[in-house]
Amino acid sequence: MEDLWILYSISFKEDMPNSATRMLDEAIKNGINAKLMFYDLFQEKDNKIYYDSKEISDLPKLVLLRGNDINVCEIFEKRGIKIINSSYTIINCCDKLKTHNIANNLGINQIKTIHSNIIKYDEIVDNLGLPFILKYRFGKQGNNIYVINNEKEYNDILKTINLDEYIIQEFIKTSYGKDVRVFIVGDKVIGACERKNESGFMSNLAQGGLSYHFELNDKIKEQSLRLSKELKGDIISVDYIFGDNNKLLFCEANTNPGFASFNYLGYPMRKIFMDYIKELLRYI
Repeated sequence: MEDLWILYSISFKEDMPNSATRMLDEAIKNGINAKLMFYDLFQEKDNKIYYDSKEISDLPKLVLLRGNDINVCEIFEKRGIKIINSSYTIINCCDKLKTHNIANNLGINQIKTIHSNIIKYDEIVDNLGLPFILKYRFGKQGNNIYVINNEKEYNDILKTINLDEYIIQEFIKTSYGKDVRVFIVGDKVIGACERKNESGFMSNLAQGGLSYHFELNDKIKEQSLRLSKELKGDIISVDYIFGDNNKLLFCEANTNPGFASFNYLGYPMRKIFMDYIKELLRYI
């Protein structure tokens, strides 16, 4: 039986080779007995595990999940198998409100954030000013984020969303189209990059952003590690935006962060992942 299962979405089954097969190749290159599988094909019934409708009983020592499927996490966790990242990490990263509450409890400076399904427009403006941001609590890759400039825009958006599923945030003009991503593996800050989009509000690569090296100070490194530890993260990113005088403000954490921007900047991210996993396997 394999030491490591690498789980990707079944969408990666097409157009191989791709990111999924490169991750598997890196594991094998590092001497790890690994197998590529697709988390969409797992099911549990009567306390038995099925993969692609076939029952399986031989399980790996460790699972690397390149996704956010809580059900798949729990299949392995209840059997005592470590999964990267855990269901706890995924739940608390994927819900941006939970992440902000955790960061707030740690005393980390962050964007002014409101969550209420009954708040009135005037109250928001009094607290946050104009424009302000409506952000889907469970969003990713910069999707479902709205810049609200006036009451009509706000009321129009309310007709199409459930406000309880959104957080309301201050719009930080000094960070328009740019942010900083800090990548953490285990208890180490691997590095940071500044992401910029010269033609739009969103800095994500998926939204047209470009990446550049960014030098972190010790304070941001330390607080990023504290947050990662509180989230029980193995492989996560912590994102910041630029406040006044380029002061970094916490924005969000990601449990399945993309790393193309770090690869572009010369970080051997897949090797870094596998070095970490190989070390974990020594103690399992």
